[in-house]
Amino acid sequence: MSKSNWMGSDEATRQAFQRATELNVSGAGSELLQKFINRTVQMLTLREFGVQAVLDRRAGSGDAEYINQRTAGTTGGEWVADSTAATSEVGSYAQASFAYKTLLTRGKITRKLQATGRSYADVLGLEMMAKAEDFSNALEGGLVLGNLYSAVANQPAGFLTQINSYASQAQVISCATQGSLTADELDQAIDLVKGSANRSDLVIVGSYASLRQVNAIMQAQQVFNDVTEIAAGFRVRTYDGIPLVVSTQMPDDMAHTAGLITGAGGTARGLMVLNKRYCYIPELTPTTVMPLAKSSSQFDEFDMYWDGAAVIANPIGASMIVGV
Repeated sequence: MSKSNWMGSDEATRQAFQRATELNVSGAGSELLQKFINRTVQMLTLREFGVQAVLDRRAGSGDAEYINQRTAGTTGGEWVADSTAATSEVGSYAQASFAYKTLLTRGKITRKLQATGRSYADVLGLEMMAKAEDFSNALEGGLVLGNLYSAVANQPAGFLTQINSYASQAQVISCATQGSLTADELDQAIDLVKGSANRSDLVIVGSYASLRQVNAIMQAQQVFNDVTEIAAGFRVRTYDGIPLVVSTQMPDDMAHTAGLITGAGGTARGLMVLNKRYCYIPELTPTTVMPLAKSSSQFDEFDMYWDGAAVIANPIGASMIVGV
């Protein structure tokens, strides 16, 4: 009669298991079974970089992105008799600048950690990838918020900051009832944006919570929730043909007065409507990883940096709803 190989193991392994169980039944597992570690490192973050995903990145130069802007004259023309001379009228010109700012971080991995984890993964490469996600999150925050709540000289003016400053262009509207966005209010915000008739140029950016309000509008009106494909092959929902893009840096805690954001600590959410023809990201230096020269045998270091700005070239090329 043959012996049953119920463990699927060789004779020596079965005997070792038998001896361990006879001597110490409760400790058999810890003595004989090797610890298994899943090779996938779980990143304990929930991040969506919508602004970086949809807006164009353009090569920059110099110390800033300079934009010439023209304000139209008051009449544009006059209806006159055939003997009346024309009245001189010209528009006024101004130049806006968007200074390039630098985002910088440093990673550091000890020699011992790399040696310990050599059989598990390339620890230095893993940390670089994880650090890149952290870096992109900080960059998204600068592009979206940047100086919205407090002026920091080394930080760019984010898209929300710029729209909030365009009070004279009335590019910010507030919901009549906070937390209850209506289709009419969303349509008004869209209509405020230059070139909004061409829906393919627009994008609506919000947090998960604020975009759920848009979904509620479409469900109430029984509007089909269509999808479209944006950069990198991502498929997202649309409102009236406009992509709805999530950015986890869009705040849900804004305080506002008369439609303008006054600071954090409130309960208001917001939505941005951006025309990609006028809203873009000029980069003096794209995101770069630079290994540093070793200054010690104990660790390896690398820097990660980016130089650029957030640009709304035309003040009426974007709008915002507060109190969503």
